[in-house]
Amino acid sequence: DPTFRTGDIVVVRKQSTVNSGDIAIVLVNGNEATVKEVKKSQAGITLIGHNVSVYTPHYYANDEIETLPVRVIGKVVEMRRKL
Repeated sequence: DPTFRTGDIVVVRKQSTVNSGDIAIVLVNGNEATVKEVKKSQAGITLIGHNVSVYTPHYYANDEIETLPVRVIGKVVEMRRKL
């Protein structure tokens, strides 16, 4: 599982949709960007952080996706870390 730490750099391909299971930059409520795994269902999406002891999964129903809004900014395609 990917883990992200302070100082890591992610390379993101700008796109407005991702597949279920992709890691993405997601903008929630117009001003809160987060890096999470996106799990899709017919009723909505769940954003899953890979450090579940700190970041519990958060579900957004389809109506919340539109009203908050919840928008995919892009797909994470690479992570770089300095040693």
